[in-house]
Amino acid sequence: MPTSSIRTGTIPALTGLRFFAALMVFFSHYPISGINEDIGRFFASGYSGVTFFFVLSGFIIAYNYLDRFETNPASNTPRYLWARFCRVYPIYFLTMAFVYLQQGGQGPVSVYVLALQSWHPNIYVIGGLNGPAWSISVEAFLYLTFPLLLPLFNKLGIFQNKGRLVTLALLIVFAQFAAAVYLSMPPRDLLSPADPNSSHRWLYNFPLLRIMDFSLGILAAIYFSRHVKAGASEKPWRLISYASIAVVLAVMASKNLYYSAYSWDAAYAGAFTLLILSLAMDQQSRLSKALSTKKIVFLGEASFAFYMIHMIAAPIFAAKAPGSFVTNVIFEMFFLGLIMTMSVGLHVAVEKPCRDFLNGLISSKKTVKPNVVEVER
Repeated sequence: MPTSSIRTGTIPALTGLRFFAALMVFFSHYPISGINEDIGRFFASGYSGVTFFFVLSGFIIAYNYLDRFETNPASNTPRYLWARFCRVYPIYFLTMAFVYLQQGGQGPVSVYVLALQSWHPNIYVIGGLNGPAWSISVEAFLYLTFPLLLPLFNKLGIFQNKGRLVTLALLIVFAQFAAAVYLSMPPRDLLSPADPNSSHRWLYNFPLLRIMDFSLGILAAIYFSRHVKAGASEKPWRLISYASIAVVLAVMASKNLYYSAYSWDAAYAGAFTLLILSLAMDQQSRLSKALSTKKIVFLGEASFAFYMIHMIAAPIFAAKAPGSFVTNVIFEMFFLGLIMTMSVGLHVAVEKPCRDFLNGLISSKKTVKPNVVEVER
């Protein structure tokens, strides 16, 4: 039996945090011309935001569906998979179709319609049409693994034994670093990210290895829901929040880790897991409250649309004429505001109505509402 009752209730700080993770990815794709090299590298390291999203998906999905999949995974799987489809596919399909038509309807399309591009060895296929969409292809695979992972973790006894849970989490982190060490050894260390045998291909794009990020999120949710006694002190988790952020920022600023095998996954996954868990554990800290304001939460809710459209607007950014550093900064802010405005519009006018309509097609009076607002990208 679980050591403590299942925790319920919304965790708005995690929704708010989504917006800042999406900003990390945005700035990694749109550097400010003329900026200091070290600062530029720091912003370019925002590709690590993708790792955050994979960990967050594991946490939120487990937190939502933990009790149902622990007791009866088979009967709950169809409704769960449909909910995932309704949450992600409308915006995914709309943005991919827009780019496809923009390009004159040329080239392969089935691999993108089925969200299978991340399995392809060619990086130009993986990032084809709408570049950021490759991670949605990974997410689709991770969604399919969840009904298998949770019963497996249950059989391993981590629902009942906190020591086993922590041990498994440490083993996963060890495996991530071991994979990074192996793929950073000669001759792979000299391979370009476009090479199918590169660390970038295996650690960043390949869905199978991203199960480790997803699993860390699931384990964090199980810890939060089942292994934390009522009345436990929140102050240590406050320190863990800031320490996790410090680790992430330090890795992003590291010249040696930038574009290294470690940066694709291992150097960030553990810190992101602790950050997510600590914000869930301590929802009264200044950081949690700042991330839980209505405006930030709303932007977090629209961050999936933001993520999916920000690269589609790249021609607008590329058309800018050379200017002073101040002009470049101002233009960057205007461009960011444009993407945010469009993403809010898509979220309100397309994402939410489509999700509600599709969910309503198979709605049931017996459907149990999730514990928290869905916060996948």
